[in-house]
Amino acid sequence: MLAKDRLQKAISDSGLNLKDFSVRSGVNYRTLQHYIAGERKIGTKFLAQISEQMGISASWVLAGIGEQMLIGGRAGMEDTEDFIQIKRYTVEASAGHGAQVSCTDGTGYYAFNQRWLDRRGLNANSLSVISVRGDSMEPDLYENDLLLLDHAQTDLKDSHIYAVQFSDGLYVKRIQHLPEGQIHLISRNTNYPPITVKHPVADGVQIIGRVVASMHEW
Repeated sequence: MLAKDRLQKAISDSGLNLKDFSVRSGVNYRTLQHYIAGERKIGTKFLAQISEQMGISASWVLAGIGEQMLIGGRAGMEDTEDFIQIKRYTVEASAGHGAQVSCTDGTGYYAFNQRWLDRRGLNANSLSVISVRGDSMEPDLYENDLLLLDHAQTDLKDSHIYAVQFSDGLYVKRIQHLPEGQIHLISRNTNYPPITVKHPVADGVQIIGRVVASMHEW
């Protein structure tokens, strides 16, 4: 089932027709039509809006993760026994030549199943959701994919993917250790050569967190 199909199911299950759903959610009627027809990619701003206004899980619509409806209704409410709200930030991590970190305000929440987090040893208090910009990590990560970051995992391990702040940019790259304390920031796309950081501490490299999951619309 594609994201557009899950959206159509959520609207149908709400008991509202498309026009009434548009009014209730505050989303433009024609925009909804485009999303359902698959003529426009479902945006993260829209997902946050229907999560907030209609109690529909954004992560379920986007990637089929978790349950269709948020337990207790709207995002941003208190966590429940089954689901935890993880804040999504407007900052983007570049899968390219580096994205400027211009905004870190929260823009909404995504609901994750508590048992899913527990099985992976993840603490919700150290997690956040950001998005990808660029194509250097394709086919592992695509532009506009959403990333679940664990900010508690900042010890670099080879072959894992991290969000790394470096030279005033935020990158999402695989890490490889080199002799004498150097590191490589490695892209999956071979059109992008590795970035060698000779003195990570002196050069101001900051490990924001490890990518522990990603959400992609096929």
